Amino acid sequence: TDPLGRAQLLEFLKKEFSAENLSFWEACEELRYGEQSRIVEIVDSIYQQFLAPGATRWVNIDSKTMERTLEGIKTPHRYVMDDAQMHIYMLMKKDSYPRFLKSELYRNLLAEAVIPPETKKRVFPFMRKQRHSSPSP
Repeated sequence: TDPLGRAQLLEFLKKEFSAENLSFWEACEELRYGEQSRIVEIVDSIYQQFLAPGATRWVNIDSKTMERTLEGIKTPHRYVMDDAQMHIYMLMKKDSYPRFLKSELYRNLLAEAVIPPETKKRVFPFMRKQRHSSPSP
């Protein structure tokens, strides 16, 4: 949900030659939460960009998922890309994202992060507030 974090992830994915995965996921989110009147247009755009043979930003999904998705887009609706989106999400979750978390880009992002005061460690740990009050012995 963090725009800066997402931008850094996209930058990392570009270096890994897999930026189309995040772009596909975002396009599917637009389909799911976008305007009802644009559903057919968005489904067609997603198909042309990511799923069509020879697509410029083709995403790698398994044949069974592709089959279900292609069957579904014959009658476009808001959730027609759910299986394909989940497939790409799991690829990123298990592969790309863990590598991103180990990357120099992510380390730099963390180093420049603004940490809210309530999450900073206190100078004197013994001054912490007690979480639960307990009766004195």
